[in-house]
Amino acid sequence: MKFQSNVSVIWSYVATKNVVNKLTLASAIACAASSLGLPPAVWAQAAKPASSKEADRNLQVTAAPAAAFPGQSAGRRVALVIGNSAYKESPLLNPVNDARAISAALNESGFTVIARENIDQRGMLSALREFGDKLRDGGVGIFYYAGHGMQIKGRNYLIPVGASIEREDEVAYSAVDAQAVLDKMEAAGNGTNIMILDACRNNPFTRSTRSGQAGLAQMDAPVGTLVAFATSPGAVASDGGGQNGLYTQHLLTAMRQQGAKVEDVFKQVRANVRRDSQGKQVPWESTSLEGDFYFKVPTGQVAGAQPSSGAADANAAVEAALWDAVKNSSLSVEVRAYVSRYPSGRYAREANARIAQLTGVPTVANNSIANNNQIAPTLAQNSVKLPPASNSFGYAVGDRWRYQIVDKFKGEVTSNYSLQVDRIEANGDVVLNKGGSVFDPKGNAKFTRNAERERTYSNYANYPTELKIGAKLDMAYEVENKFTAGNLTKEISKGTMVVKAQERVKTPAGEFDAWVVERNIVWRIPATNSGGTFTLTGWYVPQLRRYVAWDEESRNSNGTFNRRERHELTSFSVAGADSLAPR
Repeated sequence: MKFQSNVSVIWSYVATKNVVNKLTLASAIACAASSLGLPPAVWAQAAKPASSKEADRNLQVTAAPAAAFPGQSAGRRVALVIGNSAYKESPLLNPVNDARAISAALNESGFTVIARENIDQRGMLSALREFGDKLRDGGVGIFYYAGHGMQIKGRNYLIPVGASIEREDEVAYSAVDAQAVLDKMEAAGNGTNIMILDACRNNPFTRSTRSGQAGLAQMDAPVGTLVAFATSPGAVASDGGGQNGLYTQHLLTAMRQQGAKVEDVFKQVRANVRRDSQGKQVPWESTSLEGDFYFKVPTGQVAGAQPSSGAADANAAVEAALWDAVKNSSLSVEVRAYVSRYPSGRYAREANARIAQLTGVPTVANNSIANNNQIAPTLAQNSVKLPPASNSFGYAVGDRWRYQIVDKFKGEVTSNYSLQVDRIEANGDVVLNKGGSVFDPKGNAKFTRNAERERTYSNYANYPTELKIGAKLDMAYEVENKFTAGNLTKEISKGTMVVKAQERVKTPAGEFDAWVVERNIVWRIPATNSGGTFTLTGWYVPQLRRYVAWDEESRNSNGTFNRRERHELTSFSVAGADSLAPR
């Protein structure tokens, strides 16, 4: 198949032969073909300019400086350091001292440090936002926290100064979810992140919670991240009797050693803390780092996380070259080429936001080379179909929302779950959680699956069609239930959806200006002559394309409650919604 194109991604890959010597033209073409699902022969043909003049008109990618690649710039080392000591209940002696000492040590290692002491929840979230913004420039990020921490049902929370916690369900409102920190670091797309939590002191609020446990729960480190705990999961760390806590005292010594890899630093800390605590405190890490990181780099090396091999350098160069080639393109097909190859890359968030601004998939012919007598055919004419990275309503691959469920009978958090967009279908449908849910392009449910059953929806509406107070939508839909046991049922539902008001709502993920939407539904199962009612009051934020909170009440046909719960957003990562970061 003959295929000529000036799609800039071709030239971005071809140009990488001038960026990284290890990449040959053939391998560059193979990479390009793989990223867009085309045979290498097609790209080889497309990569041949018809003339030297034509080649000059195509996009050229110049060699990026070494400092543009992860781990090779001393200036791209950013740290957020927080120390909270002045708690009204159970004040701590050393966290502020620890934070100041760690800040000084990181400054010595070339980090730009955002330092905060004895701050409340709003202050912590604001600092986290500033930290995430700086990380987006790439490089290495470190988050260090010393203070009170607690776990509730397997989730870790960092306790701000001034927090007033009397019941378990208030923790998420009054504290900062440690997972939100990891989400912020992961969303930045930089190469290397380290989270250090000296936050396992005795929990002063345990008496007011049912499921609060000593210490912190295990956390999995995202790719390129190391999470370090002052003690093992579920155990309690010492605040120390000297100038610093026991853990930080040994961390300060180890991290100042020239040429010590980060893994060796924490091994040394673990051995020394275990020895000095007579085995009562054993530090612990979870890591998925792919390169070498040094607090104090070996003599003659530049600061940062050094790639473990030349292949890492080459991959970073290819990614940077591809993004530079397409980031300002007006063609969504070109930007999608980056997302297709690097769905979790350094620039994925920016790429998805850019795609969301573009509508449709322009043809190659619309961007053909000037004076080229042979106009390139459209993608459709060549039967080349690229999976879209976003749809016209703004849903994008990689969008993620995390929620917690509060049982309103018990008054406590009972579970957590997340929704993540894995794929956008050609018709705009949104596939989430590895096919566990499918939405239509507007976000209305078409299919959901859990351990109990599969539900298929017909004519279901999840969100209002008009955002105007008083706007009303009559609803009539069916739901087919297929249970794991093999039996089938069909529900027939009718009701209304009304936009009631606009108001500000507070969630664990932050405060949002939202539309208040109320749904009242009557449902029945004709086969069993059973039914009931369902009421939902939700707070809808269009920029997030989701309710950030909603209250559900379900009653049986006799009027008795069978479910009362509240769903609340705890964190999110959504293309184009940076302005809605927690505050």
